[in-house]
Amino acid sequence: MIALQAGFMIAGIRREEKAGLWSWPKFFFALGFAAVEVALVTAPVLALDRDSRWFWWIYGAAWLIAALNFIWFIFACRRWKLPDGRTSLQAERDGQS
Repeated sequence: MIALQAGFMIAGIRREEKAGLWSWPKFFFALGFAAVEVALVTAPVLALDRDSRWFWWIYGAAWLIAALNFIWFIFACRRWKLPDGRTSLQAERDGQS
C-alpha cells in the first residue's frame, strides 16, 4: 500500500509539473508548516504534567492557536502565485473551462 501511495504521489507531482502548477519550495513550506502544527499541539502533552489544573487550559490554547494558524495558512496558500503569475484558484478555474 505504501508503494502504491508513493506511485500515485509521484504521478500526481509529475502531472502538476507538466501543467506548470507545481512548486517544490511551496511543497516543503507546507511540510514544515505541518511539522510546526504537530509540534504546537504535542508539546504541551510532552512537557506538562497532565494532572496540573493548568494543563487543559494550556492544551486548549495550543489547539486554538494551531486552528487559527491553519486558517491563516489557507488564506496564504490562496494568494500563492504560480510560475506564470496566476494564483492556484485562477489556474483551477482555467483548467475546468
